[in-house]
Amino acid sequence: MDQIIGNTIVRIQMTDSTNNYANSQTGKTELSEGTVFLAYGQTAGRGQQKNFWESEPGQNLTFSVVLYPEFLEIRRQFMLSKVVALGIYKALHKYVDSLKIKWPNDIYVGDQKLGGILIENSVMSGLLKSSVVGIGLNVNQTIFHSIAPNPASLRTLTNQHYDCEKILTEVLSEINNHYILLREREYERIDKEFISVLYRLNEKHYFRTENVVFEGEIIGVNEMGQLLIRREDGKILDFHFKEVEFLFKEVQ
Repeated sequence: MDQIIGNTIVRIQMTDSTNNYANSQTGKTELSEGTVFLAYGQTAGRGQQKNFWESEPGQNLTFSVVLYPEFLEIRRQFMLSKVVALGIYKALHKYVDSLKIKWPNDIYVGDQKLGGILIENSVMSGLLKSSVVGIGLNVNQTIFHSIAPNPASLRTLTNQHYDCEKILTEVLSEINNHYILLREREYERIDKEFISVLYRLNEKHYFRTENVVFEGEIIGVNEMGQLLIRREDGKILDFHFKEVEFLFKEVQ
């Protein structure tokens, strides 16, 4: 299988955000596809919707991958998020039990967040011209200071210390494998894999949208990347990013 991702790894001691750094570099020169920017530490790591990503220097993996998925139609752009998440899942599931992909782009163990993905796309003529895929994975950090309610690391979950370089190699390899499936337009296979490890699939839980709490069960994700939830009355609702909140405690 072709090796696209990880042939070039640029190591940075400290930056504000690996996505910011990668974007600044793509603006200066044409980088080879699969170039990785790996930071020892970040001063302003970013998550979705301007959320902050906390990472203790040297204890975790914070990196960004530059891709050119020009073959992918805009309507299918969520497929890129799927293959990145599946690559991370495949690399890490042997280390921890109960690993799942939480829609839209988080890696969960039980109800705790182990990692996150932030993808920033550049579009031209209805196709994706380039993508910067930012990934944060909690590996050896044991104390978290941010207000995030549920962070975890491989170390807090297993009480073992991990070699970050080894984890990085495994993650990049699996993302590469799944990205090639995407290039080969194996959409059905990718969808099936993604749904099989989706967090809270076919389970009854409470959700909140527009300050209204309702009970329902996740039944899948549509082509546009919207989360599909079947309400108790049988009606199927679809949600874009940030339109629905997962509730972690039962509503009284």
